[in-house]
Amino acid sequence: MKKLGVLVFIIQGLNAQTSPCDVNKDGAVNIADVQMMVNEALGVLTCSSDLDGSGKCDIADVQRVITAALGGTCNATGPSTASTIQLPVEVIGLDGTTKTVSFNIPSGSNLSGTLRLALQIHGLHYQTQASVQVNSSAWMPINNTTVTLLGLANAYGGIGGGFHTFQLTMNLPSGAVTAGTNTINFKFNGTDGRVSGFRILGFNVEDANGNALVSSSAFTWEDPNTWRPPSTQAADIAAGKTLWSTAPLTIPTSSGTQSILAHCSDCHAQDGRDLKYFNYSNNSIHTRSMFHGLTAQQGDQIASYVRSLNVPNPGRPWNPPYQPGPSLDSLPVTDWSAGAGLSAVLQDDADMLPYLMPAGSTANWAATTSLSAREVPITMQMPDWNMWLPSVHPVDAWGNSFLSNIVYTNYETIRAGLVANDPTSYSRQKLNIWTWQLYYVNFHNSVLKVQTDPAWKTPQYLNSIISLGMWAMVKNWEINQEFGLEGMAQTAFGSQADSRAWYSPLPFFVSPGMEGVPPGVIGNGSDAALNYMAQIWYQVQLILNAGNNRGTGIPTGSTADFPYVYDHIDGFTWFIKPNSPQSLLEAEWLIKALQGSEFGAGPEKGNFGWSPNYNDPHRLVEQAVTKWSSKMSPTDRTNVMQAYLQLWFNKVSSFTPQQFYTGNWATATQIPDPTNPDIRGNGTAGFANTTAFMIPRFIHLGVSSTLTDQIIAWAKKMWPNYTKWDAMKNAVCNPGTYEVNCTW
Repeated sequence: MKKLGVLVFIIQGLNAQTSPCDVNKDGAVNIADVQMMVNEALGVLTCSSDLDGSGKCDIADVQRVITAALGGTCNATGPSTASTIQLPVEVIGLDGTTKTVSFNIPSGSNLSGTLRLALQIHGLHYQTQASVQVNSSAWMPINNTTVTLLGLANAYGGIGGGFHTFQLTMNLPSGAVTAGTNTINFKFNGTDGRVSGFRILGFNVEDANGNALVSSSAFTWEDPNTWRPPSTQAADIAAGKTLWSTAPLTIPTSSGTQSILAHCSDCHAQDGRDLKYFNYSNNSIHTRSMFHGLTAQQGDQIASYVRSLNVPNPGRPWNPPYQPGPSLDSLPVTDWSAGAGLSAVLQDDADMLPYLMPAGSTANWAATTSLSAREVPITMQMPDWNMWLPSVHPVDAWGNSFLSNIVYTNYETIRAGLVANDPTSYSRQKLNIWTWQLYYVNFHNSVLKVQTDPAWKTPQYLNSIISLGMWAMVKNWEINQEFGLEGMAQTAFGSQADSRAWYSPLPFFVSPGMEGVPPGVIGNGSDAALNYMAQIWYQVQLILNAGNNRGTGIPTGSTADFPYVYDHIDGFTWFIKPNSPQSLLEAEWLIKALQGSEFGAGPEKGNFGWSPNYNDPHRLVEQAVTKWSSKMSPTDRTNVMQAYLQLWFNKVSSFTPQQFYTGNWATATQIPDPTNPDIRGNGTAGFANTTAFMIPRFIHLGVSSTLTDQIIAWAKKMWPNYTKWDAMKNAVCNPGTYEVNCTW
């Protein structure tokens, strides 16, 4: 650092020239380029000027710029001549920030026909956020009408919908790309008041046949473990720590900057560990500090403080926390929050099958075992860390009424009572941690407006409500990480608990669905965006705590309302267009409900015991025509149905009819109505109707007659006044538009 600093100060800008050493692309090589090169070498800025082709920005690159600025030759052989392209490209900063990257198209490449630009972008939230330019082409906006979104992004609402990292292609103008060296410019058009830019995780040019024209060897990934703090001076690190918790901040608005009450530590982890854990770059910390009204020097001091933290750093900003994937449980618990990465996100619900049924085994489906939702990948990107962070701190929304409320004072009590990695203090505080969700709901309800209130259409109120839940989630993450609670699940739940978990039902309640957010206001306003953003928080709950092997001693409903979630999962079939079948995701929830129902109380306890609403096989055959992915073979579909139905029957038949009568789930004189399976709740109609609805459909879809005959025999004892049970064996069933229609 000292050597670089001395060299910077002795240089005068002597030459105006166009060269690779013109790092800031202003047409001159001078001290400004040297300073920018120094920042790239220190990791303050993304390395985009690897002049010697070493794969990194370092003192050697700085010396080349110094030589050129003093009037010498720019001896560049690196990235400005398209040797190495370092990813990610961070297009983060003030409105209009651009980043330029050079790439090489080999001579002889097929440049005829329509060429496409392929991109992977993290942090794309709205239609006017980003644009791109190739060589001298016009700037091309990146939005739902100009690009082709790949995978399930369209089904989940497109840009502004469920995904926040996109793979996409866009057609390039004729002649935009030539053989040899080309440049691509990425522009952050402007903020929506929350966003500071985006990241390019990958790009390429594809010929008319879809072949990539830029060699994969041209790309390299930045290694966060090589980053250094902008300053190693103790005074700068101490200043950064103080700024983190005390610096006055502002936010940009359409009428200018506005002061806020919150500090960095209020919306992030109190000690800033989240930025280190998820490997936010010095550049991103620097520019975000300036977004909030701090100086460049103060941003560097905060970055220096964050870099100095002695905490694990396995994550990345684009890899969603707790994204499920295979083998996560075999990693240290400190890595769990980093998730399995975007590469674990599946392209089709059918792709879950080998993870739910490895080698065809359903051993982990049994009621007395525990299927790890942490290790079963799904088709959904979980919320990335940027989506966890509140955009409006509750103190800026509700002032002292929030600070004096028990939802906040309970947080302070928990922090004061915990000792890192200490089971005793965890045991003492676990009630406060569990009831945090109740305090959150009570405060949330006290500030909630009815869905027809016009306030919902104002970003301030909508973001305040969403951010209240995000504040609670971030602070729960902070406490779990700082005090090492995730690996002490058995301390909280008992010896039969999972190896890692949160002792909390909170994630379920921060979903927009549970927060009372009306349709049309969240994300891009689409129904798909609302349904998706609701479901992903339910999925976070399932991953963090789905009942923990019956360790709570209370009903599964205390962690998630499973029937309510089933409705949301069904919504991906009938509510979202194009539909995105999620039958195996629903099967996962049904399995976890079956396992979570093993807490010792039978159906005679009503909603506080073993519940037919939670353990509901008819969900697998309702809307069966559209619910199952077309990629799944009929045999695989039947195998899933057969396996779950057998486990369900083993359990349901272990109870007597009288237990269901006592719990008000059935009556002996009831006549089921199989045409109306959607009557649910703690009443007698739902259980009878869904049972009558499902049997002939399971028969039609190939479940073994041995099992369905056993279910019919059991149903005849449960509802003896219904005379058509045996007739179901010969029912006539035909697929309709959505349902398999059966008569008998």
